[in-house]
Amino acid sequence: MVLDRLLDVAERAVKTALRMGAYQSQASSFILDAALTRYANSQIHQNVAYKSGGISIRVVLPDRRMGDMEAFTLEEEGVEKAVEGAVRIAKASMPNVDFKGLPEPEPWSPLEGAFDEETSIFTPHDRVQMVREAIETAHSRSPLVRAVAGNLSTNSAYFAVVNSLGVSAGASLTTAGMKTTVISELEGTEGFSTAESYSRRVGDIDPVQLAEEAAERSVKGVKPARVQPGEYEVVLSPLAVRVLFSYICGMGFSASSYQDGSSFLRYFSGQRVFDEKLNVKDDASDPRTLYMLPIDGEGVPKRRLNLIRAGEALLEGVCYDSLRAGREDKKSTGHSPPPIGRRLMDRPVPYNVIVEPGDSNLEEMIEETRSGLFITDLWYIRPVEPTRVVLTGLTRDGTFLIEDGELSKPVLNLRFTDSMLSALSEIPLLGDEAKTFESNAVPAMKLMKMRFVGVSAY
Repeated sequence: MVLDRLLDVAERAVKTALRMGAYQSQASSFILDAALTRYANSQIHQNVAYKSGGISIRVVLPDRRMGDMEAFTLEEEGVEKAVEGAVRIAKASMPNVDFKGLPEPEPWSPLEGAFDEETSIFTPHDRVQMVREAIETAHSRSPLVRAVAGNLSTNSAYFAVVNSLGVSAGASLTTAGMKTTVISELEGTEGFSTAESYSRRVGDIDPVQLAEEAAERSVKGVKPARVQPGEYEVVLSPLAVRVLFSYICGMGFSASSYQDGSSFLRYFSGQRVFDEKLNVKDDASDPRTLYMLPIDGEGVPKRRLNLIRAGEALLEGVCYDSLRAGREDKKSTGHSPPPIGRRLMDRPVPYNVIVEPGDSNLEEMIEETRSGLFITDLWYIRPVEPTRVVLTGLTRDGTFLIEDGELSKPVLNLRFTDSMLSALSEIPLLGDEAKTFESNAVPAMKLMKMRFVGVSAY
């Protein structure tokens, strides 16, 4: 069993650290089996697969000096060298006065449906078949379709955590994701659109549906017109909504940003700063989330947190790992990143965000808009003023003018700069389905106003 091996490796590492003089120690071992097929210009151009394993060691000396080391090996000699390195780092460090101790063991239970066997054994041939369906479907929709691009990935991940206080836990997970972008051309102009789908089960992904959605908007997007910057009513597809909530939740509900004063919760917690229809939680046990894990990277059971209730930003939604929790004499909420993703994200954030849906759909939202914009996606997002969640970025892959309840014509991409506290203060309509993405599951939304400050050349 993979998890049994990982638990054994982590346990040996902890015992080695204690023999070397550690007061406390933690080891997280992992294996990632990942595969990816990329396509561009309507043909596959890259097919890769890799399997990696490693271990992350934390060593705490009696005076609270700490050292961390990561090594991409599970072999005994390499793990021992990593422990030695963590001890050397700890001895060369200053005491961490915020550290109150590693987590104590708590009861937890595995989550059903986190691991899918079909996804774990999906072959390159299987991926080729799905990509072929997407490409052929897109080209069959219109002679204007010039090229299809995107990627399809399948992943199996396993990790185990052991510490010197008795924590011993492990979990496994599969994920799959597909993105299809269609480029159309007419009279020297181009139309772009994209569609994405994510699931723990590759069988849930429908390449034909993705290609049809992207192709339809791409063909409609040729010969874009220019509109003036200003405030517009907007209808946001789930793709665009997921981007906004990745920033809102990542910036606002991490203990790191709360403690350094950059979180808007510091100034607006307990206030209704969003539309009362908005209800958001972080829940790793919800089957709509992609990263369905029962424990975090420290072996702490993941707690369900309410982030926003009826538009009110909740202080109880702040996400903690053991180190940040120690600064406030709190307990971890189970939001330490697992060892597989720690290099990219070394702070506690909500990555099982669910925005609860409403009772509308995209068609109704467009029909209810006399004059506004439909936005497929957003990108190049940057925070401007995190304490008021001011973001700036560009629309992409299909932006359309809405006139008298219909998509009337495509428009050039626009730059927005706006506070999400303002933009999300009036949400007349919410989509009736929360669509799953990598770090959240969100519905489509209609906003009464969003501020656009410039027009792109493309």
